[in-house]
Amino acid sequence: MVDNNLTLKSVIGFTGSVEGGLHYTRCGRFIAFPLGSVVVLRSLVTKKQFFLDAGLDKKISCVAISKDGSFLATGHETPASFKAEITVWDLKKVVDSISNDAAVPEGCLLYVLSQHYKKVQALDFSCDSHYLASLGGQDDNDIVVWNVKTGVAICGCQASTDFTLCIKFLNNRNDRFITCGNSHARVWQVDVSIPKLHPIDITMGSIRRVMTCLCISEDDTFAYTGNKTGEVIKFNVQRDDIKPFNEPEIHHPSLVGYNRDRFSKGVVSVACIVNPKTGNTNVIAGAGDGTVQILNPDLKRIPSHEARLHGAITSIAMNPDGKSFLVGTESSQRYSIDISTFNPELRETCHSGEIYDVKFPSKTSEIFVTGSEQDIRVWSATKRRELLRINVPNLNCYAVDITPAGDSIVSAWSDGKIRAFFPESGKLQFMISDAHGDAVKSLAVCNRTGDTKSCWHLVSGGADGRVRFWQVHEKHQLMIHSLKEHRGEVNAIACNSTGSKAISASADGSCIVWDLQRGVRIHALYAPTVFNAVQFHPDQSQYITGSTNNKIGFWDASDGSPIRFIDGGESDVTCLDIVSNGTHFISGSADKNVRVFHYDNGKMVASGKGHSGAITKLCISPDQKSVVSVGAEGAIFLWEIE
Repeated sequence: MVDNNLTLKSVIGFTGSVEGGLHYTRCGRFIAFPLGSVVVLRSLVTKKQFFLDAGLDKKISCVAISKDGSFLATGHETPASFKAEITVWDLKKVVDSISNDAAVPEGCLLYVLSQHYKKVQALDFSCDSHYLASLGGQDDNDIVVWNVKTGVAICGCQASTDFTLCIKFLNNRNDRFITCGNSHARVWQVDVSIPKLHPIDITMGSIRRVMTCLCISEDDTFAYTGNKTGEVIKFNVQRDDIKPFNEPEIHHPSLVGYNRDRFSKGVVSVACIVNPKTGNTNVIAGAGDGTVQILNPDLKRIPSHEARLHGAITSIAMNPDGKSFLVGTESSQRYSIDISTFNPELRETCHSGEIYDVKFPSKTSEIFVTGSEQDIRVWSATKRRELLRINVPNLNCYAVDITPAGDSIVSAWSDGKIRAFFPESGKLQFMISDAHGDAVKSLAVCNRTGDTKSCWHLVSGGADGRVRFWQVHEKHQLMIHSLKEHRGEVNAIACNSTGSKAISASADGSCIVWDLQRGVRIHALYAPTVFNAVQFHPDQSQYITGSTNNKIGFWDASDGSPIRFIDGGESDVTCLDIVSNGTHFISGSADKNVRVFHYDNGKMVASGKGHSGAITKLCISPDQKSVVSVGAEGAIFLWEIE
C-alpha cells in the first residue's frame, strides 16, 4: 500500500430516488446513473463500470445529458444552507476513452459551478448544447442560465412565487424552456444579448396541481406534465417572442386536456414517444404505484401497453434505437421494457435504504452478505449482482455474520430476535425469539476450538446494554451467559481467534473485554465518548477502537490501558477492520471517507471518497485484496487495497 487514493473497483447501487437520473449516452452503448456523490457509466456490452467523481461528498440530486451527447451535468444537495454545486463534464471525451476500455481521462471535469443554495432541483441543456439551465430547490427557487463553453452565468431570476420542480428546454429552439411546479407552469424565452429571461404563465383555468415531471413533444407544440393527483396534463406551449407591452398577443400557452383515469399515487415521470406507424406523439407515464403505461394523443390509456414494477417510477430513459426504454424505480431497481411487447425485464437490483452491516465468508472472497432495511442480500463480488434476497418485512437487520463452515447466515434484528438462514435457499434455519428485550444491535460468531457444524457459539449485544453468549445446536439454542454491565446500547462486538474472549463497544463510553468461558469481565476501557467500533489485533496484544470523538484508540490487551489516540477523520469513526497480518487497518467514518492506516506508526497511507452518506460498515476480503464499504445512502463500494 502506498500513499495515494484507493482505487474504486466497482460499485453496486443506484440512487433511484433521483427523478430523471437514469440516462442513455447518445451512442447507446452506455448508461449513466447517480450513486451517492458519483455518476456511474456502465457499458451495456462489457458490463464494465467507470466513474465520474468530482471529489464532492454531497448527494447528487439531478443529472442531465446534452442532446448531442457532448456534456453531462450533475446537481448536488447540501445538508445545510450552503451553496450547492453543479458539475459539468466533457462526456464525449469520456465516452471516446472508455469505449476503448481505457480509464476516464484527466481534464474531463470542465466546471464546478456554485449559485444555488441547499439544492439543485433540476438541470437541462439547450438543443445545441450552448446553454445549461439550472433550477434551485425549494429554499432557492431561482433559475440560472449558463454558458456551457465558458462556465459563466448569463442571466437568472426567480422561477415563480411558488416552488418549481421541473425545467426543460424545447427540442428545436435554444432560447426557450418550460418550468412547472406547484399550481403553475411557464414558458420562458431567453435573450442572451440583453441578457433577460421573459416568462409567460400557461393558462390553466381552475386546475390547481403539483406538477412533478415534464416532457415536450418533438415538434415543440405540446408539453406534458405529471402531477401528484395522478393525471397527465397536456399544454399547448406556443407563445410569442419578446415584444413591447403595447403590441397585441397572438399566441398564448394554454391547457389542452388531461386524463380522466388517474394513476394511483401520482405520476412521477413522463416521456414522449412517437408512434412510427401514425406519427402521433404518445406519452409514457410512470406512476407512484409502479405502473408504467402508454397514453395515446387523447391521453387515454392503452391497455396492451401496461406493466407493473416494484417501486415508484422515477426515471424513464429512451434507448436511442427507439425500440426499448429503461425504467428506474424508487426502490433502486432498473428494468428494460421492449416497446412492442411491453414485457419488463429486470436488469439490476440494489438496496434502496441504509445498509447496516457487511460480511465476507471466512473462506471465499467471491461473495459477501449485507444487512439492510427489511432484508438480507447475498452478492457476487466479481459479477456485482444479487444472488439471494431474504425479506423480513417492516424490520431492520442491524448485523450479520456467517458461520466458519458457511452453512448459516446469522442476523440481528430490530424486533429483538436473532434469525439464522440457509445461504443457498434463504429459508429460516432457526430463530431465537427473545434474544434481547429491545433491538439486537450487534453479533459475532465465535470460532471456538471444538465447534462443529452441529454445535457452535455466538455473542450478541442489544440496545438494552446486555451482552449474551449463546450455544447453538441443530435442534435448540441455549443461552450460556447474560452479562449486564453496559448502560448504553452495544454498538459492536468482536471475538478473538480462539473464541475464548469477546470485546463489546457501547454507547456508554466503555468497551468491556469478556471471558466467555466463565462469563465474567476481564477488564474495561473507558473514554468520554461513544464507542462505535472495536477490533482485536491479529496477535491479540492490543485492541483498536473507533468513536464519535473522531479518534481511533489503541489499547493494551494485558491491562486495558490506553496506548495512543490518532485522528480518524473529520467526523465520527463508525467502523474498523484489520488486515490479517496486522500491518494496516482500515476505517470508515461519518465524513464519508474510507481511510487506510499503517498500524505501527498510525499514519494514513491511502483514502477513498465516493459515498454520499455516512459509512456504516466495511469489511476486508479474506484474500486481503479488496475491501467492501457500505453506507447510509444504500451504496456498496468495492475498493482495491492490494
